[in-house]
Amino acid sequence: MALLITEDCISCGACLPECPNEAIFETRSGAEASEYHVGKGQGVGDSAYVITHDRCTECVGHFDEPQCASVCPVEDCCIPDPAYPESRAVLLEKARRINPDKTIHADKGWNGVRG
Repeated sequence: MALLITEDCISCGACLPECPNEAIFETRSGAEASEYHVGKGQGVGDSAYVITHDRCTECVGHFDEPQCASVCPVEDCCIPDPAYPESRAVLLEKARRINPDKTIHADKGWNGVRG
């Protein structure tokens, strides 16, 4: 499933360069101007960073954990978005489609177990 950034975001920008799929935008309007969908409640009033579900793969295929969550200084600010449940297979396929020139590793990322 895609991740979302909660209203606790302090707009520090730590997550932006870490996303291998370029799924994070500084504002909701910036994401929507690029024709990406942002889940309800994210970035209301353009006050916080947002993650587009169109591009988010929870870093499956790239890293062992979502990079936005690992670098975020605010605990539990980057969380799974229950509105977009996706299997590991779907996330891997999305990663391959988004990044045709990158090597996607089937053994990297989410394993279906939430902590």
